[in-house]
Amino acid sequence: MKSGSDIGTLFIEHHPSPNCETRPADCIIDTILIHSTVLNSLNQVIERFSDPKSKVSSHYTIDRDGKIACHVTEEKRAWHAGESKMPDGRSNVNDFSLGIELVNLNDGYDPYPEVQIMALKNLIAAIKSRHPIKHVFGHYEVVQPPGRKSDPKGFDFTLIR
Repeated sequence: MKSGSDIGTLFIEHHPSPNCETRPADCIIDTILIHSTVLNSLNQVIERFSDPKSKVSSHYTIDRDGKIACHVTEEKRAWHAGESKMPDGRSNVNDFSLGIELVNLNDGYDPYPEVQIMALKNLIAAIKSRHPIKHVFGHYEVVQPPGRKSDPKGFDFTLIR
């Protein structure tokens, strides 16, 4: 089922994923993790995240054309970081982070279109208006063991930091 909502000036389609759970009590969301889907379309992501057997999800996905989909509401814990540890030593990054997927093949050649980056900047700004975000990292920066993931390969973080 697809529905949409306005968050500020953003229009977000809702494509719920069953792959989520309750966050730990008194959890403060202070981190955003940026991912690449390794899939070639938003529809492929929606299909994967809606499958309980995949055991993966994210809070949001941004398509190449800037369309934003929400899969897991922010108050829930999505399954996007896997085994993970922050530079400050905290582990279980899913507990206190929001995951944003960018539709991209993650090969280092597939571009991140300007409209996708603008949608990401706007989504991050909206999230920061609701949560005390201190960190925006690429997935590769927190995975355990280090080097297990490379996403978002080729993404220029100076465009959003």
